[in-house]
Amino acid sequence: MMPEEWPIAASADRNAPARAAGRSRLSTVRADFFLDPAERLTEQERALMTAMLHCLVGDIAGEIGAALPAGRAGANDDDAAMVGALTQAGLLDDSELMALLLRRADEERIGTAARARSGRREARAIQGLVSHHNGAVSAAAMGLILARGRRRDRFGQCLLGFDDLSHEAAARLVLAVAAALRRDVAATAGTAAADNELSAAADRLLERHEPARSIEALTGALVALLDDSGGLTDELLLACAQEGEVGFLAEVLGRRAGISGTVALDELLSGKAQQMMALLRVAGFSRELSAGLLASVGDLLGIDDPGAAIGLFDGMSGDEVKAAASWIAAPPAYRAALEALGNGNG
Repeated sequence: MMPEEWPIAASADRNAPARAAGRSRLSTVRADFFLDPAERLTEQERALMTAMLHCLVGDIAGEIGAALPAGRAGANDDDAAMVGALTQAGLLDDSELMALLLRRADEERIGTAARARSGRREARAIQGLVSHHNGAVSAAAMGLILARGRRRDRFGQCLLGFDDLSHEAAARLVLAVAAALRRDVAATAGTAAADNELSAAADRLLERHEPARSIEALTGALVALLDDSGGLTDELLLACAQEGEVGFLAEVLGRRAGISGTVALDELLSGKAQQMMALLRVAGFSRELSAGLLASVGDLLGIDDPGAAIGLFDGMSGDEVKAAASWIAAPPAYRAALEALGNGNG
């Protein structure tokens, strides 16, 4: 078989350097070979998550460098090398950081696909709220739109904002980047001065960290204002569904179900019809609205048979809805522990 007839070989870089062979790679190869193909990252997801991570690390390194005394920041000119060093040390294998990168990749995938088939290049449903008669809603919508704009580069590439991280995840990442800068700073200042200067610069950056400016927080604030003013209409929710606004829908579902938007999004992106229909029932969504959501983005959420899903929605008893509400309201760590023990009922 010629390489051109074999897509994998045809797409390979013939000028790439030779890779290490033999048993030195065996442990990694075995782990990679037996991963579930349905759960592996696609090349698009990997590329997007990698680009977001590189930009985030580079931004943090730049902020730390700017806070150092003059002449200390010259080391921050190779973000790829820094990311590589942090990766090799295992310092980027952070569950919160990876979960947020994956969330953004999912939101980008769904939003792009939904807008492409609807013929819309922009999310008009949220933009339309800027002219809302309620001034607070209008201001919140504008704040969210501006924050989204800051999370795009000049080519329209999705970015991850520093404020999108939890304070704990932000602290871990900032201190890891500061540690990666130590060698070069110490070369000009000495180790003791480098430690003091980098620690102070990291502290100043973390003092400016504000999770209330995260996309999730701003979206949640907009949803709360709309809900209080009676603006969360079925028409708005369906318009958001048609544009793939899964983050907005997750905040609505979370508010209605009494859970966080992050937990609601996990259920929404589970790809399991039973979990998704349970969430819609717990949130009190009508059958018509639920069917409309499935018709708009059901396939992008992993629901191949909307009819069967609606059958599950219709068939849930009151007791089953109460049990589902109790399950999704339980602390995520508790649910994860039960599932690890084989006792999950999600």
